[in-house]
Parts: sequence; C-alpha cells; structure tokens
Amino acid sequence: MTTPNILLVHGAWADGSSWGPVIELLHRDGFERVVASQLGLRTFADDVATVARDLALLDGPTIVVGHSYGGAVISQAASGRANVTGLVYVAAYAPKAGQSAFQINQEFGIPSAGAGDLVNIGSEQAPDLIVDRARFHADFAADLPAAQGAVLAATQRVTSVLALAGAGDAVPAYEALRANTWYQISSEDKMIHPDLERQMAAAITDDERIVTLPTSHASMLSRPAEIAALIARAARGI
Repeated sequence: MTTPNILLVHGAWADGSSWGPVIELLHRDGFERVVASQLGLRTFADDVATVARDLALLDGPTIVVGHSYGGAVISQAASGRANVTGLVYVAAYAPKAGQSAFQINQEFGIPSAGAGDLVNIGSEQAPDLIVDRARFHADFAADLPAAQGAVLAATQRVTSVLALAGAGDAVPAYEALRANTWYQISSEDKMIHPDLERQMAAAITDDERIVTLPTSHASMLSRPAEIAALIARAARGI
C-alpha cells in the first residue's frame, strides 16, 4: 500500500533542517516522500504561498505538519486542499481565521518565559526579531546538549514581525480535518506557554489525539522518535 506524503513546516527562528532527525525516522518507517518546506519568514502571506506551492507539487494523500509559527501557516495553506488528509501541530499555533500568532499570545494574556528574550535587529518601523543568542538554548531547546543549542542559536533565522503578526481569512484546515488532527504539547516550553498549547489543542481536536511530552519547544529535535510516531499515526488514521 502506498504511504501518504509528509510535508513538514518549520517555525520562526528555524529552517527545514530542524526536521532532519524526524525525516530519517519517517524514511526508516517506510514513508518514501517526505518534504520540508523552507519558509522565508518575511511575511505571513509569502509563507502560506510557499507551503501551498509545496502541497501542489505532491500528488496523493498528504499529512501536513507544522511546528510553532508553522502551525499558523499550515492552518491557512492546507485549507480546502483535497489531498490533505491529516494535520499534526507540534507545539504550534492554531489560529482562527483572521487571527495571528501575536494576537493569540495577546489574547491569552500570560507571556511565555522566553518572550522577553526577543531582540529587534531591524528597525522600529519594520522589526526583525531573533532570540537573544545567550538565551536561545535555555528558551528554545533546554533539553538538548548545550553545544547543539549553541549551534541552533548561531544559525537561527531572522523572523520578521510581518510574519508573526500576519493572518489569513480562509477557514482553518483543522475545521474540516478535526477527526485526523493531532497536537503535541511541550510541557516545558518557554517559547509558547504550555497552557496556551493545551488551550489551542482542545479547540482543534479531541483528547485522544493530543499528546503531551516533557520537552522543550524544539521537540522535533529532542524527541524525534515520538514526533515521528505521532506523524505516522496521523498518516495511518489511527
């Protein structure tokens, strides 16, 4: 039996290589066509268009996975796509139509532990954000070795506020795919408040498809086996 395609979408301050360990495990599990999108992180509309393009290039049933900000992107990019058969949110934003990642945080009202460590290296008019490199390991990936955290800090992608504050008007993809939408909560997350993740998970899927791991925001790197297994469950509709 042909296995579904897997499309992986990274979040802010990262790139497609953050899925490397998960991709290796999915290949071992028999998933032949696994693709990681590369977002520009400049505007939300451009990132949605990138994922929509990647989806259009994949023939047949496809599971779409989003980490962090990538969850907001897939909610729009996968909307109305007949070939998308399941969604997996990995410590991710799951906005409503017209709602941005920034807006979700503001409405939740409790800042994450790492919120104060964002640094604007752009202009006041067009902020470009990074996570303070001295704080990146503690905030983003505390359960990874310090040396690996230092590499992630050094190679992090600059992310525009225009991306994080952007929103789309389409009905989010999870509305039509609730029966095969999965959410992984990172209980030690310092970039998105774990209670906010629990709130978003409960809004988009049912309890049996919510998995909590005692991990940092970078769960696809610190817990790749569990993330790959969750994606495989979505791919098999179980």
